[in-house]
Amino acid sequence: MESGKKNYYHTFSTLLTISKVLCLFFIFANLCSAEDNNSSIKGRVIDLSNDEIVSYTKIKLSSHDGNTTYQAETSSDLVGNFQFKSVPAGTYNISAARLGYEKEEITGITLNANESKILNIFLSPVDIETDKINVTATKMELTLKQTPSSISILSSDEIKNRNSLTFDEVLSDVQGVTVFRTSGINVQSLSIRGSSDVAGGGIGNRVLLLLDGRPSLTGDSKGALWSLIPISIIDRTEVVKGAFSSLYGSSAIGGVINVITKKPTYKAFTSINANYGFYEPLNDSLKFTDRLLTFKGIDMIHSNTYKKLAYLLNFNYKQNNGHAQQTDYEFYGGLAKLMYDVFRNRDLEVTLQFTKSNSAFPHYWRKDPGSIAEPYKSSPFYLGDRIKKETQSIDIFYTAIPSTNAKYTSRFYYYKLYSLSYFNPNNFVSVQYAPEGEALETTIKSYNFGNISQVDFQISKRNYLISGTDIQWNVVRSNPESILYGNQQVNNFGVFAQDQHKLIVDNNGNSILSTTAGIRLDHNEFVGMNRFFQVSPKLSFLYSPNSTNVLFKDASIRFLVGRAFRAPSIAELYFKKELFGGFDFVFNPNLKPEEMLSIELGFRKQYEKRFTFDVSAYINEYDNLIQYVNIGGAINGPFQVQNIAKAQIKGVEFLIDYTSSINVFKKPLGYAFGFNYSLIDATDLSKNRKDDFLPYKPRHLINFSADLDYSGFHFNLTGKYVSKVDEDLFYKFEEPDEYFLMDLKLSKSLFGQATVFVAVNNLFNISYQELERTQAPNRSFNSGIRVEF
Repeated sequence: MESGKKNYYHTFSTLLTISKVLCLFFIFANLCSAEDNNSSIKGRVIDLSNDEIVSYTKIKLSSHDGNTTYQAETSSDLVGNFQFKSVPAGTYNISAARLGYEKEEITGITLNANESKILNIFLSPVDIETDKINVTATKMELTLKQTPSSISILSSDEIKNRNSLTFDEVLSDVQGVTVFRTSGINVQSLSIRGSSDVAGGGIGNRVLLLLDGRPSLTGDSKGALWSLIPISIIDRTEVVKGAFSSLYGSSAIGGVINVITKKPTYKAFTSINANYGFYEPLNDSLKFTDRLLTFKGIDMIHSNTYKKLAYLLNFNYKQNNGHAQQTDYEFYGGLAKLMYDVFRNRDLEVTLQFTKSNSAFPHYWRKDPGSIAEPYKSSPFYLGDRIKKETQSIDIFYTAIPSTNAKYTSRFYYYKLYSLSYFNPNNFVSVQYAPEGEALETTIKSYNFGNISQVDFQISKRNYLISGTDIQWNVVRSNPESILYGNQQVNNFGVFAQDQHKLIVDNNGNSILSTTAGIRLDHNEFVGMNRFFQVSPKLSFLYSPNSTNVLFKDASIRFLVGRAFRAPSIAELYFKKELFGGFDFVFNPNLKPEEMLSIELGFRKQYEKRFTFDVSAYINEYDNLIQYVNIGGAINGPFQVQNIAKAQIKGVEFLIDYTSSINVFKKPLGYAFGFNYSLIDATDLSKNRKDDFLPYKPRHLINFSADLDYSGFHFNLTGKYVSKVDEDLFYKFEEPDEYFLMDLKLSKSLFGQATVFVAVNNLFNISYQELERTQAPNRSFNSGIRVEF
C-alpha cells in the first residue's frame, strides 16, 4: 500500500517537473518569437485627389524572402487607418484595392526587427466613367458597369466647374430632370422622367431625397427642400431613375437622389469660398426698382483627423435681392460630420445639420383685369408676405463588419422642419381668415423619426444578399386648421430583401450575366384614418458580354421591371387652401396610394477612357395616379386631390460623354463634351378628359456641356433646352413656352491654393417661365474666389 503511494507521488512529481520544463521552453520560445516578430506596419489610406480618408479598403501584405513566404490581409477602418502587427523583419509588398479607385501597389518595403513603420497609401480615383462607384441603386457598392438601372453621377469637380449657386441648379443639368421654381430657394417641384406633380410646397413629389442615405423629406408634404443643401459639402450626387419602392418604399416611385457628402481629410484642411454677383438691370417698362439687385455668399469647410476621430465642419451663408418682386431670400446653415472608429470593424458616424432661411413668399406675377402682365412685379396686396423655415437633423450611423462575408448597419435619424408664413393685412388670405386689419400667420412643425437597419451577407462569390427594416414616424402640427392640416401623424413600417446572383461568370470570376431580385412590404397608417399595405417587387438582369467585339467590349445590357407605390401625403389629404395662388381645395377621404409598374431596357458602353455612351427606353404605367382636379365650373376651382384612373409615362433617353487631351505649346489641353436628350411622352388615360395631357410634362429635354482645361484655366459652357408645357393646372392657355439657355464660367487657379472665377448665367438674356405666371431669372453676372490651405 505504502509502495503504491510512493509510486503515485513519484509519477506525479515527474510529470510536474516535465510540465515546468515545457512551460519554460514555450515561454522562452514565445519571447524569442515576439522579439523576432515585434515589427509592425501601419498607416492611413488617402484619396490622392483631395486628401480625404478612404474607408474599408482591402490591403494585402506579402513577402518572398528566400524560402519564407509571409501573407496577411486587413482593411482600413472608418477613418482610413490600417495596421499589420507582429510582422517578421524582411522585405514586403503592399497592395490596396477599393471600388472607385485604381489599384495601388508598393514594392520593396524594408522592415527591420522591432521597427514600427508608418506608411500612408494614396489611391487615385478611376478615370473611366463606368468604373465610378455608386451605392444607391442596390444599397450596396457597385460600379456603373455593374449597375442594373439608369443612373447619373455628378462629381464634386463637375459641380465646382459650373456656376451653380444652389443644389436645385445642380440637378437641373442632370438628364431627365426638370425643376420648377418660384424663386431662388422656393422649389415647387423636382421631377425625374416627368414623375412629380407641380402643386406647391413639394406636394405631389415622387422623388426621394437622401443625404448620405438618410431620408430628407418633410413630414407634411413629403417634398424636399432641394435648394437648402450646401453644394460645397457634396462629394458626389447619385441620381437613380425609375421605380425603387422595392428598396426605399413610398416616395421613390419616380427615382432616388442620394447626396454623398465629403469625408474628412487625413490632415488639417480649410476651404473658404466667397462670391458676389448681380442681375442685369431691367428696362424701364419692366423694372420694379432703381437699385442694383445683387446676390452674395460665403462658404467655409474645415476638416481633420486625430487618431480615431475624423471630423468635417461646414458653415454657409447666402443672400439674394431677387430678380423680381417677392423672390428675395437670406439663408445660412451649418453641418458637423464626426466619424469615430469605436474598435476594430465597429464604426460610428454622427451628422448634425441646421439651416435657417427667410424669404419672400412667392406669388404669381401681376396681371390686373384689362391690363397687360407685369412679369417682374407682384400685386400690391402680396408685397411683404414672408416665409421663414428652420430645419434640424441628427443622423447616427453604426457599422459593424464581423467578418469578410458579413456587414451590419443601423441608422437612427431625426429631422425637424419649422415653417412660418406671414401674410400682410391686405392679402386676401388675411382678409378672409384673420381679424380685420391684422396679418395672418400660419405655422407648420413636422417631425420625422426613423430607423433603417440592414444586414449584408456574401453567401458565395456569386451570391450577395441584403435584408433590412425601415421604420418611420411622421408627426405634423399646423395652425390654423381652417387652412392647413391640423395635427396629424403617419406611421410606416417596411421590411425589404434583395439578392444579387451571378448566373454566368468568366474564368476570372467576372460576371457575364447577373440578376438582382428584391421585394419590400410596407404597412402605412394615417393615425385615426386609413391604413394601407403595399408589396413592391423588382427584378433586373445585367448582361456584360466578355467580348473583344468593338460594340460589346466594356458594354452592358440591362433590363429592369418593378412595381412601386406612393402613399398620399398629409398635405394631400388634409389641406384646404393653396396659398401660392389662393385656390380652395375640398377634402377627399377616399384618397388611396398610387401604384406604378415600370419596365426599362438600356445599353451602356465605354470606349477606352474617352467615350461613354448610354441609351435607355422605359414605360411607366400608373394606377390611381394622385392629381389635382378642378371640380368647380370656374377657372379658380375649387380643386380636389383625386385618384385618376390610369396614366402612362414612357420615353427614351440618350447620352454621350467624350473626354480627351492634346498638347498645345508643349502643355496639355484637356477637353470634354457631354450631350443628353430625353423624350417624355406623358398621357392621362382616365375617362371624360377633354385632352390626354398630364400637366407640367415638357416633351423634350436637352442638356449639353463643354469644358476646356489649360495651364490653370478652366472654361465651362452649359446649355439647356426645355420644350413647351402642353397643360398647366391653374391658368389654362398660359402654359410656359419652350426656352433655350446657356451659362458660362471661366476660372483660374493661382499658386495652387486659390482659384478665382467669373461667370454669366442666362447668357442671351432669355425671358422664360418654368411655371405659368412666374418669371424666371434674367441674365446675371457672378464672380468669386476659393482659397484652400
